[in-house]
Amino acid sequence: MSLLKKIILGLFLSSFIGYLEWGKESEFIAEIEYDLLLKMGDTPEAFLHPFILLPLLGQIVLLLSFLVPKPKFWVVLLASTGIALLFLMLLFIGLLDWNPKITLFTLPFLVFYSFLITRRKSLTLVKS
Repeated sequence: MSLLKKIILGLFLSSFIGYLEWGKESEFIAEIEYDLLLKMGDTPEAFLHPFILLPLLGQIVLLLSFLVPKPKFWVVLLASTGIALLFLMLLFIGLLDWNPKITLFTLPFLVFYSFLITRRKSLTLVKS
């Protein structure tokens, strides 16, 4: 498996472990997405919110990029940037609220995202 594929897999899997807390409630991103997909028939307009639509589309594109033999770098970067917007917001909230759980659960995705950006020249990529 190439380095790009490993980074894509890391981005995809770590995008599910973002952690949210509000009041006395808390959920992981995977739980929230599962709930949204179950209620999709009831409220399809819930998917139109940018912080739901962009990361969800990003996850779908990352999964498809992982399955393609030679994924294009710009597609992977665009998909992961959509997810990174959510994770950077969660990091910001975690730092403002001094909540170590929210902050620490954003780090795996952000580490893989930084690997994608910093190692872009060394990855074996398809020229677009």
